[in-house]
This record gives sequence, C-alpha cells and structure tokens, in this order.
Amino acid sequence: MIKKLITLVVCALFAQISLAQITYSKDYLGNMVAKDRYGNVIAIGSEDYLGNFVWKDQYGNIIQQESKDYSGNTITTDKYGNTKSTRSKDYLGNTVERDQYGNIIYTLEEDYLGDIIKKDRYGNIMGIYRLNYLGNWIYHPSN
Repeated sequence: MIKKLITLVVCALFAQISLAQITYSKDYLGNMVAKDRYGNVIAIGSEDYLGNFVWKDQYGNIIQQESKDYSGNTITTDKYGNTKSTRSKDYLGNTVERDQYGNIIYTLEEDYLGDIIKKDRYGNIMGIYRLNYLGNWIYHPSN
C-alpha cells in the first residue's frame, strides 16, 4: 500500500497547484490518474514494457519516469533522463525522498489511523493523504 502511495506522492511534487486538493484514482485500463479538485486530469501514470512507472500529461508527453536501482531505491528521472530524486526507507520504515544532491525533500509517515503524513525536511507537516469512501487517495495540503 505504501508503494502505491509513493507513486501518488510524486504526482503531487510536479503539480503546480499549491492549495488545491488532488485526487488519485485508477481508470478502466488500470492507469493511475491524478485530478485536481475540478476533475481536470493533471497526469496519468502507468508501467512501461521495462517495468518502469511513467507519468505522462493528458496529451501523452512524458513528465517523469520512476525505476529501481540495484539497492531497491526508486530513482525518479525527468523526460531527458536526468535524476530528479531518490526514494528510500529510513531506519523507522518511513519513506524519505531526497534530491539529486542527497538533501531531504520530504518524508512520508503512516499514522495510527492509516493516513499518510507528508513532512518537509524540518518536520513540518506539508499535507495528509487520506482514503475517501470510494477508495481513492486524496491529498489535503496544510495551510
């Protein structure tokens, strides 16, 4: 479950909507679809033939690609193949995303209710991912 959520979080990074609610769901083909609060498609994610997860915009242009390295970390690259970030687990089991220089971008922690809390490098809460009644993840940014 955390693995699927991690791919959802990546969509939140490149979404330029700072205070908008983002909903993640699956379409009839099994692709991950990210929509803003008005129902407009922000991005569509699916696996390619190599097993990499690829995010595309609504026109089919590649936004970013996620693949695994030899250590099991998830490497995120832009459409040109440049490394944007690396995701791994810390000693507490939290997911940590770092930029290409090793600086922490954010950390994902699961609370006792099953919600995923997104914190910045200083421990401030950036937002919360919650499941709605349809089983879709909704990102609620903090103010």
